[in-house]
Amino acid sequence: MASPKISAADKVKKARAGLILQQPFFGSLALRLTVAEDKNIPTACTNGIEMLYNPKWIDTLTLDETKGVIAHEVLHCACAHFARMQGRELKKWNVAGDYAINPLVTDAGMALPQGGLTNPAWKGMSAEAIYPLVPEPPPDDGNGKGNDPGGCGGVKPQSGTSPSDQSKLTEEWKISAAQAAQYAKSCGKLPDSLNRFIDKLLNPQIDWTEYLRRFLSQHAKNDYRWFPPNRRFIYKGLYLPSCRSEELGEICVAIDTSGSISKKELLRFATELNDVLETYQGASATVIYCDADVAHTETFTYADLPLKLSAKGGGGTDFKPPFKWIEENMISPVCMIYFTDLECSSFPPQPDYPVLWVIVGGSGQGVPPFGESIYVTSE
Repeated sequence: MASPKISAADKVKKARAGLILQQPFFGSLALRLTVAEDKNIPTACTNGIEMLYNPKWIDTLTLDETKGVIAHEVLHCACAHFARMQGRELKKWNVAGDYAINPLVTDAGMALPQGGLTNPAWKGMSAEAIYPLVPEPPPDDGNGKGNDPGGCGGVKPQSGTSPSDQSKLTEEWKISAAQAAQYAKSCGKLPDSLNRFIDKLLNPQIDWTEYLRRFLSQHAKNDYRWFPPNRRFIYKGLYLPSCRSEELGEICVAIDTSGSISKKELLRFATELNDVLETYQGASATVIYCDADVAHTETFTYADLPLKLSAKGGGGTDFKPPFKWIEENMISPVCMIYFTDLECSSFPPQPDYPVLWVIVGGSGQGVPPFGESIYVTSE
């Protein structure tokens, strides 16, 4: 005789109870969320306070897949994806978030609904880093996924909450995640990938893109105003003035092409340069590809967007040639950004313009003798 079919509500309850026993990290965090049905959403979603689900969709899932969906939503919350969208397009943000968290669910031995998004090349990357790499999601074609193209449950920002409330909720989830990890570890049920995730969550590296923007802003001629406030920092609960106008002028960007910078990293740099030229629309960026010598140069402005970077050269490394090229071409940049693994000790004298060294991977050779430095993990 076939077992009676359980309701969606009972399946969700049973899944949460199973997580508490089998996956204590996810189970204890799932108890933070108020759970309720919502027939107006295609799959499931969370805003950091509640988890809503469509009962018809839950009916299509196995119990194990339902556990995976709850774990998936819990990770959206632990990563504060509900508060970090920063004006990004919702569908694409959900896709990026799925790519960031789904490996943690599957590494824990859990199932996800068929079609759950994974990409080994993006494993360990944040949603912010993945976002510019994913294609634009297609419009809803009636498949029922709506704002959840990944089909595993999405995230949605809260409406009507203040930035300080968002910041407080983010901190609460961080603390709860640390406590849940400690509890799971005491039970002997904390996978290594989750242990690394918690360590990264509690000890985040400096966001090099934010550091870069601060560096450039310091050397731009800005006219500030308090209304509207700066949107980049509202999600942190900080109301800072926004720029009425920004004039940056000419910047130089040196890229070490000795073999130490991968195509993926070049894409990341290109994404940031696009953002710089969109922000400072009167600026120009002269890119200098160099190894032991200057291999190629090209200059971009806002009119050239979207720009692409393609490495030229590939020999040894010497940091002197780009600075010499700038001097010989009588360029007076407002600043210089140098992307490198710092696997070289041949430096020029300090120039009369500010320099930011963006150091990617590599064993490094200490600290450059001048300028500011920011270290970036190679993802």
